[in-house]
Amino acid sequence: MPELRRITLGALFDETCRRFENQTAVEYRGRRLSYGELDAWTDRIARGLLALGLGRGSRAALWGNDRPNTLACFLALEKIGAVAVMLGTSLGEGELRHQLALSGAELLICDDGFRETRFPAVARRLEPRGRRVYIGEGEEEGFLSLAALEAEGEAVPPEALEAAKAAVLPEDADMILFTSGTTSASKGVLTTHFSRANTALLHIQAMRADERDKFCVAIPMFHCFSMTANILSALFSGACLYFPENRRTRTLFNAIERDRVTVLHAVPTLYSAMLARNHAEDFDLSSLRVGVIGGSVYTPAFFEEVERALGFRLLSSLGQTEATAGYTFCGYEEPLAVRAGSVGRFIEHTEGKIRSVSTGETLPPGQEGEICMRGFSVMQGYVGNPEATAAALEDGWLRTGDMGFIDGDGRLHITGRLKELIIRGGENISPGEIEALFEADPAIREVKAVAVPDAHYGEEICLCVVPAPGARPEPEKLRERVAARLAYFKVPRYVVMMDTLPRTSSGKLALGRLREQARAALGL
Repeated sequence: MPELRRITLGALFDETCRRFENQTAVEYRGRRLSYGELDAWTDRIARGLLALGLGRGSRAALWGNDRPNTLACFLALEKIGAVAVMLGTSLGEGELRHQLALSGAELLICDDGFRETRFPAVARRLEPRGRRVYIGEGEEEGFLSLAALEAEGEAVPPEALEAAKAAVLPEDADMILFTSGTTSASKGVLTTHFSRANTALLHIQAMRADERDKFCVAIPMFHCFSMTANILSALFSGACLYFPENRRTRTLFNAIERDRVTVLHAVPTLYSAMLARNHAEDFDLSSLRVGVIGGSVYTPAFFEEVERALGFRLLSSLGQTEATAGYTFCGYEEPLAVRAGSVGRFIEHTEGKIRSVSTGETLPPGQEGEICMRGFSVMQGYVGNPEATAAALEDGWLRTGDMGFIDGDGRLHITGRLKELIIRGGENISPGEIEALFEADPAIREVKAVAVPDAHYGEEICLCVVPAPGARPEPEKLRERVAARLAYFKVPRYVVMMDTLPRTSSGKLALGRLREQARAALGL
């Protein structure tokens, strides 16, 4: 078992730059930057940030798209020990205000925009109007451009930058990432350089990544999955970070064929879109080597379909923002059926257990309960929310909110979310067990079972169904299917047809909104 390293993200990046100075670190729209060039660029930005008064412990919000400018600003912040507050590109103005206020950010660094939202226009409406940096194309009134920021840094001697780097400690906070807020307002998760650096190093080991790889950034940088398994894993292994122009499936297939991408991590919905477009057979995907699937649950059959269609090795993992990123991994050489059937074992230097939902006791192998883990990668806590922190951290154990069980071989199996658990008349019902009966139905595009209030049982089951185009599933026949396979109390009392299921800015199912929509549709 490799020892954990007491090192900062900046120091680890510095090591990579020295080892692979002339190797390509970043590729975007045909432009390539070597590790040496990226190191020098981020040093210039870091000196500019120092000139603005930022340093160790300062907090700066980064609202940027997935491209080199955003990456360079992130690395510059980490070099000087400033805490990078990573903002989602799809945030609404209310969410943005909430996250900025919660984080206490002293500086806002923003890009052009995303879809219909112009970031500078939104930023101008925010208070207070502190110093702001614009990293998009051209210039924006009232903002310091990236070039101007670098120019300001010329007044800061290189020795001052080196002193700032040396002052950063592994136990210092590295960034604030936000939970998806699927059932409530998002929470800011504070982690450390130590936890992030070592989690990335263990990810590299699990993926067998090295300087010959090219990682495609197909998950947004503000997501812990992408930040650790993509961005930092690539940069700490000497690999190339490939930023596609967008995340359309044809763009990704082109990236694999034309630019020889070797690593493609994705959430199940993106892999599903790639399969649905039926483009895989039209492209040369032979460069693909490995990918990690995570972010939400999927079936073993879907896992196997993705691996076979894309012709690479797919790895299962379970991660969480509060645990820095992936805290379980399957073995690289394990058979497909094993990799598809579980989310692997707990990574080195961590341990896991299953906690009874009703008694809090540790459960034996094979019994379902709440997944708990502890170790070096557990967060420092939720920013400004000691009550939520205390609820999530119990005697050093992180209560993940995920439901699952550990089998006799020590492999973890996830069965759903604790917050999704439906309690009908004292019976605990896992939605995933019901949903699994419909996943292979061609007439159904998406399905989710949720709890709705009931005067007698406390909660009843509502099956929310998004039909496939042109299909018209009959609610009573769907209920009959459940009745034929599961216990009577697991049969949905209600079935609601919907056009889409609501999602958060990071693409996860917005469970709170879905429950509200189900209640509204039923008049409850």
